[in-house]
Amino acid sequence: MKRIIAVFAALLLICLSVASVSALDYGCTVETVGEGIYLEELNTGAVVYEKNADVRMYPASTTKVMTYIVVSENVSDFDNTMVEITEGALATLDPESSVMGLSDHIGQSFSVKDLLYGLMLPSGNDAALVLATYVGDGSIDAFVEKMNRKASELGCTNTHFVNPHGLYDPNHYSTPRDMAKITKFAMSVRNFMEIADTKQYTPAGFEAPIVTTNYMIDQNGHNGDYYYPYAHGIKTGYTDEAGRCLISTAETDSYRYLCIDLGAAYTFEEDVNYAMLDSRSLYDWAFDNLSFQTVYTTSDVVANINVDNTKDNTTLDLVPRTDVQALLPKGFKTELVTTQPDVPESVSAPVNQGSVIGKINVYYNGEKIGETELCANATIDGDTKSEQQKKTDTENTLKLVLIIVFVVATLVIILIVVIVVKKARRRKRERERQNRRRRYY
Repeated sequence: MKRIIAVFAALLLICLSVASVSALDYGCTVETVGEGIYLEELNTGAVVYEKNADVRMYPASTTKVMTYIVVSENVSDFDNTMVEITEGALATLDPESSVMGLSDHIGQSFSVKDLLYGLMLPSGNDAALVLATYVGDGSIDAFVEKMNRKASELGCTNTHFVNPHGLYDPNHYSTPRDMAKITKFAMSVRNFMEIADTKQYTPAGFEAPIVTTNYMIDQNGHNGDYYYPYAHGIKTGYTDEAGRCLISTAETDSYRYLCIDLGAAYTFEEDVNYAMLDSRSLYDWAFDNLSFQTVYTTSDVVANINVDNTKDNTTLDLVPRTDVQALLPKGFKTELVTTQPDVPESVSAPVNQGSVIGKINVYYNGEKIGETELCANATIDGDTKSEQQKKTDTENTLKLVLIIVFVVATLVIILIVVIVVKKARRRKRERERQNRRRRYY
């Protein structure tokens, strides 16, 4: 029986989690190649496109976003913290994987800042190993533990790291949604976007610059085939098992999008990076078809409630305290906009115009797109006569209570005086009686 209950509870949790991540259908018409995709407008947090967003996949070198985070939280000075390049740190390096070229600099020391550029731009697995060894006090496993702990702190429920660079391991996985959580945090970390958005950089001691593998931000990369003028950063990735992976952002006017594209099919014969093509097409679609729309203004009456303590059965109109805006398809259908007020059944007068009465949730096609406080649209005075009568009644009651208290107190005092006088007379008579007896003896 306990097992059945446990299974039922697990299934219920799964259903609730699926319901909680459902997103508004923005009508995206882009045909994407990536196996897992997540597109979010960062100003509003609106998820405008999802595809297998919670399916575990191999993140390849997009893993290095988390590597950067862990390094930043354990090194306070990027510029002046120097790390020596040792053969031990590079012992597990796959020589055929992407590198920044540290094998040619054994015994030399580089700043953490230079190594971070080498980690992010050419996707240097050698830089990842050197940084992990340094921050992990000689243990890459200790560094990976920090990666997994941070992923848990960020709310990643389907992520597990085995190494700091992202080379294939069956137990090294994440999801598009989890990678979005990791990336959004990384974007707030010092120097991250500056480094992730750099095309080329020359570390101290290098004769030639290291160059980004992100051709969306480099007009000269791959003949400019993938260049996107609105793109900024962030990280590419590739292994045979993971396919092409890309984390990128794009910004224009007041819109900022983050796109995670994992598992895009790739062959060396075709040599097409579909992750970049996916991302570019999704950005174009979002910029062309979505916009911030004003659903309700501060003058729109969206609810009304009864007002007590008035001469007549007065009702009060409620309006939004601020305009309700949401990211919606251009030309959205107004009939799909619904509201759910959260207000009391009634309030008591007097009520001042602008007073906050409750709030309202706004939905589009059944999905919540915003909320705002609701305010009184007018000032309503109470029933003055009734209030005055109540005041008079209260005063009269207080007077009556005072009179009763005074009378009772007076009676008590009189009673005490009477009792004292009687006792005094009784004592006097007793003394006189005793004096008469003494005369006869």
